[in-house]
Amino acid sequence: MSPTADGSGIRAVSRAWQVLRAFTPERMSLTLTDLVRDTGLPRTTVLRLVETLAGEGLVESGRDGRVRVGTSLIAFAAFADTAWTVPPASLARMRALAAETGETVSLYVREGTGRVVVGQAPSPNTLRHVVEPGDVLTMSAGSAAYVLLSLEPPEERELLFARIAAESDGDAEALRAGTEAAAERGWCVTHGEREPGNSGLAVPVPFPDGPAPARPPVLAVGGPTVRFTEDKIPGFVLAVRRCAEDIARTGLPPALY
Repeated sequence: MSPTADGSGIRAVSRAWQVLRAFTPERMSLTLTDLVRDTGLPRTTVLRLVETLAGEGLVESGRDGRVRVGTSLIAFAAFADTAWTVPPASLARMRALAAETGETVSLYVREGTGRVVVGQAPSPNTLRHVVEPGDVLTMSAGSAAYVLLSLEPPEERELLFARIAAESDGDAEALRAGTEAAAERGWCVTHGEREPGNSGLAVPVPFPDGPAPARPPVLAVGGPTVRFTEDKIPGFVLAVRRCAEDIARTGLPPALY
């Protein structure tokens, strides 16, 4: 049986990814002890993974014994930037929505049992919702999660509810209720579900006339609950929907198509 056939090949890739994810912009140089602690893997496994990754130029081991990010990541970074950058016209429209609503604007897609921020325009206010492109957030709660789930085929939702609830120790019934409400209204607003004091409102990005992306995105605004008063919600829904319609025309990151 091949390594891939019995799952060990997939496990090796997952573990290598754990090692790479231990590095951050603030921690670009790590010891083997750091990597063992951060990944939770045995020291011998980490050492073997570092040797393999170094052979591909993804990391490099210095004479001081520390492990650093490698030069092969330069090409990956350039490719990722090209693949996932929101087109300028769409980003400008998202920034206009942030100025109009006073809230942070985020574009999300589902990745497995998480949702990934693929584009963002920050709120002009000092007190604001903070997320960055590339952040992976939970699918167990929040307006964007419910709208994303509402876009999935009904026959697949139940499996997703169970997986998400199991991985996050969440409530499958609450997921079902939130998703059904989002599907019925075509939008969703939540207060304090993912983070106390923070609210979000999300709508799907529509593609009635043109080719739809492989993964349907949603557009959301998020900010302090004190600014998401009942009298503001209808205006938010209208403004976010208009923006979603506009960016469907001006374009999404190329990797979504």
